[in-house]
Amino acid sequence: MRVLLHLSPAEDQGRNREPRASDRGGVIPEFDLHDQVAIVTGGGRSLGRAISGALGEAGATVVVADVREDAAKAVAAEITGAGGAAVAMSCDVSREPGVRRLVGETVGELGRLDIMVANAGVFQTWMPPEDNSVEEWNRVLATNLTGVMLSCLEAGRHMKEHDGGSIIATSSIVGHAGLSGNFSYNVSKHGVIGIVRSLAVEWAEYRVRVNAVCPGFITRDVEPLREDPEVIEMIESRTPLGHFGEPRDIALGALYLASPAAKYVTGISLPIDGGWLAA
Repeated sequence: MRVLLHLSPAEDQGRNREPRASDRGGVIPEFDLHDQVAIVTGGGRSLGRAISGALGEAGATVVVADVREDAAKAVAAEITGAGGAAVAMSCDVSREPGVRRLVGETVGELGRLDIMVANAGVFQTWMPPEDNSVEEWNRVLATNLTGVMLSCLEAGRHMKEHDGGSIIATSSIVGHAGLSGNFSYNVSKHGVIGIVRSLAVEWAEYRVRVNAVCPGFITRDVEPLREDPEVIEMIESRTPLGHFGEPRDIALGALYLASPAAKYVTGISLPIDGGWLAA
């Protein structure tokens, strides 16, 4: 027996609408990264590990790049073990030949590059700025600023010729506001925001979007503040949401910027900080 459904005008109009994620029990289409290839530098631990995992969950093939090859392999194994696709590559982002090899081998082996997450970074030794040696300055900026610059430029060079892509760099809340005792690190993260804004304008016509995530105080595999409970208490009391963030918080911000959901977003530095900068 055939059953005729009598639809209201509004229901009838909805028959031809685009399917929604709730209809399929899947992800929102704009967050689907299947058929895309992503590189995550510094992908072997902490924020990079979380970002690599989130991109893999969204369907991207992830190239986990890290100066510690064993760490990169471990994260790639986590992604593939969860049903995703990933490969590991070693890379020192402070050296131009290594970054060129990373991008070149990715494109050569996987056929494309859609997403670059320039995440590799180092901390500095806490000290007054007048005690900050040139050696410490050079060490920090080599990875945090030169490494980001090389990663962005090499990825952008490819994306310009292949219908665009998304580049996300990891800056910090100290890229917006200074933090005492952290001179070289502060400067490096301010510089990352400068790179992002400059390249966003330069490459917009090529559909290459360039953005930054700016983590606040996040629990990490290596936490330089862990041994100082007074500092931790101060940070938590100063943060409007009252606690440290988690790597997953940053990963989901990076996922948004990487995805088609952010197709009209370029040149921003996105604080993910529990309200720290607003306070």
